[in-house]
Amino acid sequence: MAKFDAYEAITAQIIAKLEAGIRPWRMDWVRDGASLPPLPRRVTGEHYRGINVLLLWLTAQERGYHADTWMTFNQAKELGANVRKGEKGTAIVFFKALTMTKENPTTGQDEDHQVPCIRSYTVFNVAQIDNLPERYRPAAPIAAAPASLPGLRNERDLAAETALRSCGATIIEGGDRAFYAPGPDTVQMPDFERFHSAGGYLATLAHELCHWTGHKSRLGRNFTGQFGSKDYAAEELVAEIGAAFVGAQLGILGEHIDNHAAYIGSWLKALRNDKRAIFKAASLAQAAADMVLANAGAAELAQAA
Repeated sequence: MAKFDAYEAITAQIIAKLEAGIRPWRMDWVRDGASLPPLPRRVTGEHYRGINVLLLWLTAQERGYHADTWMTFNQAKELGANVRKGEKGTAIVFFKALTMTKENPTTGQDEDHQVPCIRSYTVFNVAQIDNLPERYRPAAPIAAAPASLPGLRNERDLAAETALRSCGATIIEGGDRAFYAPGPDTVQMPDFERFHSAGGYLATLAHELCHWTGHKSRLGRNFTGQFGSKDYAAEELVAEIGAAFVGAQLGILGEHIDNHAAYIGSWLKALRNDKRAIFKAASLAQAAADMVLANAGAAELAQAA
């Protein structure tokens, strides 16, 4: 039997979605504003991070789960609960450092090196589990505040905007384009009134702020690529996923509008050429989201949204 390759299997899953025109980091089931997209949590209440967020969002999207808590078969058993017969789990991953010994060609001495090794395990959404304690039982979908009318902000929008602006970026408003300029290290945003909704404005701002985190004085990502290049596509993928993480944390109901069809082709090419590309993008996106939200009081905002 061929050895299971987690990189290959997960990348194939992401590619299949992109080929269908679906971006796995966009939670399509909440676009009507009926509920807020939850960041998936462990049984401890801690949020999952990076690639595992995408994997659990994919399953939730496909199966219609609204609950945000996931656990292993044994964790459910320890709570006196049971996974229903026939339920299919979701594979997620963790990285374990293995010590490898290799000869140093200069000294001729053996040296130990830490090599990251991927491992997978299976979790279940609480919607798949019976007899859970009350605190873990799936709640009804969270009712979202109505989307704001053009030119207006509701309380959730104002709280999210305050959180985003707290990151310390220089934000210049005006014109008809949204972009991050690495040279002057500024984020350019059209006036709020140009957007169809507050959610669209906030999602766009989150996207550009994720680019902002890549400046050489911060996370130091590569901004040298031109449109259509591998490096450009990689940076756009980081900003796309990072903005989705930020939006889920702050309860932003909106989407950054851009030429997604053109980007999808570039992303597919990158993923087909490198089975580790989506893992790297998700890791960089998580770091970007963490930086954007570092001063935001994001946990309190998410609870109040």
